[in-house]
Amino acid sequence: MTGVIGIYIFIVLGFLAKKQFKIDGKTLVILSTYYLQPFLTLWGIMLMPINKNLILAPVYYLLIVFIALIFTFTFSLILKDKKDRIIATLTPLIGNTGNLGIPVSYFFWGDFGAMVATLINLANIFFIYSFGIFFFAKGEYSFREAFKKILKIPVMWFGILALILNLKGIHFNRDIMKILQMGAFASIVTQLLIFGVYIADIRVKMEDKPLIFVTIINKFIVFTVVGFIVLTFLGVDKKYFYPILLEITTPLAISNVNLSALFNLYPSKVSFLVLVTSVLFLGIILII
Repeated sequence: MTGVIGIYIFIVLGFLAKKQFKIDGKTLVILSTYYLQPFLTLWGIMLMPINKNLILAPVYYLLIVFIALIFTFTFSLILKDKKDRIIATLTPLIGNTGNLGIPVSYFFWGDFGAMVATLINLANIFFIYSFGIFFFAKGEYSFREAFKKILKIPVMWFGILALILNLKGIHFNRDIMKILQMGAFASIVTQLLIFGVYIADIRVKMEDKPLIFVTIINKFIVFTVVGFIVLTFLGVDKKYFYPILLEITTPLAISNVNLSALFNLYPSKVSFLVLVTSVLFLGIILII
């Protein structure tokens, strides 16, 4: 409980820093994305030898995402606005598996939880910058251009490198792992601060209650129920079952705001939804 509350303390610090000192969130994003997240990825994947179940964890996650997509799309049809339907369909499936998923999983299950969350976060990034971008753009953005974006993200290359080293049985000594851990923890704290900064930037008067309702249902009920059923049907070991389910329940990712702004899909609405789902996620964690 204390660890989970501590996570939100750093979010509040980011919020206060933005309010009091006008912190430049973009600078923090660049620092995190291009310099600190590679440390987090290397550390998370190299914590222990990868086995079959660890490799399957991100596969299970993506399988659940695509099955849930069918239901979120269907349920979102009740919304009249085409852009609202896109938001309610896709944003619930793009969770904050990095900023919140990794630290929360680490606090609950230690190194094992961090490793599972890191692998799932890599799968989530692939989904965001390929199918996610294509869906947001409604076919106006080619897959080639989407994958070009993936190639520019250092975390993907370091993730692939770490997977290759781990599968080949090559592991870092204790001193190197300590250095990676320092960078990983710095990345986690920076990401939480960034999240707080983004929240402080929200300026929206929300009147679209149907969009809020449908998105929340798709996020915390549809996606979660589909995940629970699929993991149960596949007979996934409880050791992996709960960490994967936790990643499924993580709130909307900040990436949703970036994508909605890029393709003119009501970024102010999406920002508000990120905030709402983050508050609800805190309640879920406290219940757990």
